Amino acid sequence: MNIPKKLIHEACLQKQNDLIDGFTTRLELMESDAVDHDHSPSQSESRTAGKMELINAIGNELTFAQREMEFLKSLDPSKVCDIVEPGAVVVTNKMTFYICVSIENFEVAGTAFFGMSYKAPLYAEMRGLKKDSSFKYNETEYKILDIY
Repeated sequence: MNIPKKLIHEACLQKQNDLIDGFTTRLELMESDAVDHDHSPSQSESRTAGKMELINAIGNELTFAQREMEFLKSLDPSKVCDIVEPGAVVVTNKMTFYICVSIENFEVAGTAFFGMSYKAPLYAEMRGLKKDSSFKYNETEYKILDIY
């Protein structure tokens, strides 16, 4: 029995939201810490510069996660897919994929899913395929058992 795509999509939204919250919290703590240390004459310029680089890197990750969230929100879980495309649940003989953004492993109703980015090389191998198609990626053979 197929897990409703709406539940899968909601789980992905939650995981992405948790990721964004984590980056936001980390960024706020680091920015607060950097401001506090700015007032201390014992801090060297190079340590502050290193912290700023890290803050910028986390800020970039946050921006990327937010862009991914916007794409995720643009997917319509009520759309029934019959080919491998963004928004499709792809059941293979190896694992079940939800084509969206890179969320990796998550579980819904006791079933394991892998949130795969539409930018992933594995997706490029299966894009446009239909049920009962086969494809190979990194020496692994996949057979598509269902798409919805």
